Amino acid sequence: MQRAGFFSRFVALLVDSFAISIVGGVLAWLISLLTGNTGSFMGMMVGVVGAFVSFILLFLNFFYFSFLWSRNGQSIGMRLLNIKVLKRDGSLMGFWSAGFRGTIGYWISGLVFGLGFLWAAFDGNKEAWHDKIFGTGVFKA
Repeated sequence: MQRAGFFSRFVALLVDSFAISIVGGVLAWLISLLTGNTGSFMGMMVGVVGAFVSFILLFLNFFYFSFLWSRNGQSIGMRLLNIKVLKRDGSLMGFWSAGFRGTIGYWISGLVFGLGFLWAAFDGNKEAWHDKIFGTGVFKA
């Protein structure tokens, strides 16, 4: 199987981030309409709601990647660019490992100025840090 290049991986991640952000933005907008900020108690409630929305976005991100990658190896962005994420042996990831790769793995790769993502551009196997941690690769579909 031929590995996908850095540019196609990057564009797929942008598309996926955009899709998740739209859902999160709509959710945050709806919650802001319901809460408003009219006083100190409401200000505190907005903070609590903000933390709740952050948790929901993490949950959404986890299940977005879990469901799509464990089903056929392709997120929406990957489908548009005809690439897929698979384990090194060519099999699909499991539900939980796919979710952790898309949340914790992405967080680790982005931790130091995105160096973990950029790693795929220079690595001989075109693997980012999250690929190395979870034993995966991104391949042309």
